[in-house]
Amino acid sequence: MAQVNQVLDRELCCEVAEDFDAIVLEAEDSAASAKKDVEFLSEEDLENLVARPPVVTVMGHVDHGKTSLLDYIRKSRVADGEAGGITQSIGAYNVRVEGDNDSAGEICFLDTPGHEAFSAMRARGAKVTDIAIVIVAADDGIKPQTTEAISHAQAAGVPIVVAVNKIDKDGADVERTKAGLAEVGLLCEEWGGDVPVIPVSAKKGTGVTELLETLLLVAEVQELVANPKRNASGTVIEAQMDQKRGAAASILVQAGTLKVGDVVVCGSAFGRVRAMVNDRGATVEEAGPSTAVQMFGLNAVPTAGTVFQVYEDESAARSAAGEAGATERTERLASQMGESMVTASTLVSVDGIDVDDMLQRINIILKADASGTVEAIKGALGNLPQDRVSLRYLLAGAGEVTESDIDLAAASQGLVVAFNVTPSESVTSRAKQQNVEIRTYRIIYDLIDDVRGMMEGHLAPVMERMDIGKAEVKAVFGGGKAGKVAGVEVVDGALRKGAFAAVKRGRKNYAVEKAAVLSIRRFTELVDEVEAGTECGVGLEGFKDFQEGDVIECYELVRKRRTLEEASEARVADRDSAREKQKEIAEAASS
Repeated sequence: MAQVNQVLDRELCCEVAEDFDAIVLEAEDSAASAKKDVEFLSEEDLENLVARPPVVTVMGHVDHGKTSLLDYIRKSRVADGEAGGITQSIGAYNVRVEGDNDSAGEICFLDTPGHEAFSAMRARGAKVTDIAIVIVAADDGIKPQTTEAISHAQAAGVPIVVAVNKIDKDGADVERTKAGLAEVGLLCEEWGGDVPVIPVSAKKGTGVTELLETLLLVAEVQELVANPKRNASGTVIEAQMDQKRGAAASILVQAGTLKVGDVVVCGSAFGRVRAMVNDRGATVEEAGPSTAVQMFGLNAVPTAGTVFQVYEDESAARSAAGEAGATERTERLASQMGESMVTASTLVSVDGIDVDDMLQRINIILKADASGTVEAIKGALGNLPQDRVSLRYLLAGAGEVTESDIDLAAASQGLVVAFNVTPSESVTSRAKQQNVEIRTYRIIYDLIDDVRGMMEGHLAPVMERMDIGKAEVKAVFGGGKAGKVAGVEVVDGALRKGAFAAVKRGRKNYAVEKAAVLSIRRFTELVDEVEAGTECGVGLEGFKDFQEGDVIECYELVRKRRTLEEASEARVADRDSAREKQKEIAEAASS
């Protein structure tokens, strides 16, 4: 059985795709994409892979004790004699978990607002978190921010460990909290699920050791590894301008070992590492995988979430940073002009099938005034055919639209649908900054019609034949190298130069079904169009085999927008046709 982080070969991927009637697109190798994408693991590095500490983010409702839990873990796990303890925050810190040989290990905690670890960073292609701790107060239960945190973690595809905090308070009820978790889709291990739920008290430290050991066990199942011998790469967590030392970037090393003196590129920023400081304020010479440090030496302040990578020399680094800067400027200009980026789906076809016709998803964050309204909307939208375009709910719940919703939508290229709730000015402003669309509604039918229109807008249009006219071939002229020209009488509509023509021979047969009308000659004059009742000479591109009695049908191809129902029927027909062809081939091969 394959593990979650195991690389599958091409043949196996194709077999799985075939089982699900999916089409495999071959990725095109390019130097540009290689520079943009960080290779955290590669085949030539396999012999150098070693286990690395997990990177953990704590998320949850603002009053449920995230800060208290992190503070307890940080203070209780730092030796008293270490450089005056924690002297500064760099957005992350590493702690040592003591225990027997099986439970000892190290964990890197991201000390950033939880949603940022899954949104702004993930929007730039960086996956920084291995495990998410969702913290829930035992005396307060599941809150909107709790479900929001769960949605962010699930959208990022990372395992969840639940810490039920404040078990020392009056009114704490762990079992009730587990029931609430089950209602939002998280079933604890004790109830037959796969989500570890650990009761803790961040104030007294009760259960914290068990929580840390559970994190190490989850990490062990994930088989987290990295190659410390390769050039370092990772992600910028935070960045700011230090008045004394210049650009300061808090980074998480995810592969390789970063050393003082290395040449680093972070998007459009680059430079040589002058110094590094760890989370305890101590200067360090190097940092390995799953280690956070503050780095100095860049020529500009990078953006949080940007992937960094070590280059062999400054010339290559300067070139890579220049290309990244040009790309950033182009994207910024396109955004300002309101232009949409051209994607592969508008250019590529596979075996004659438009990529637009393959299954697409629209990512939606749905917010409404009540949970019952949310379910009603989801039920109504669920009745729309989704064979070609499907709706994916990143988050669906009652409550106001939050800035975190905007971040999630930006990270997932989604949109926010709000029913009977009005976004605040700060949320609207953030949406504009992140180029996220918010659609608000008061009438459910307007919402359904709008979403339908949006889905149909993702469908590739069909080319539909529109007849212009007909002509009967009365005589055939020529016969030399130039081929034959038909002398015709237009009997209906018109013949038009540049349109298409089909030559019908007899009742059902066609000598040709699609040929461009190359020329129309009226006596000695070339014309663009002739109408019914007129005689003329007609030449078609690529077809000269006219016969008296042929009927030339002149037509144009016009784009027609499809409905979801039409697309669904076409998809079923395509599948049936493909299966029939496969059956015919199999029967022919066996006979």
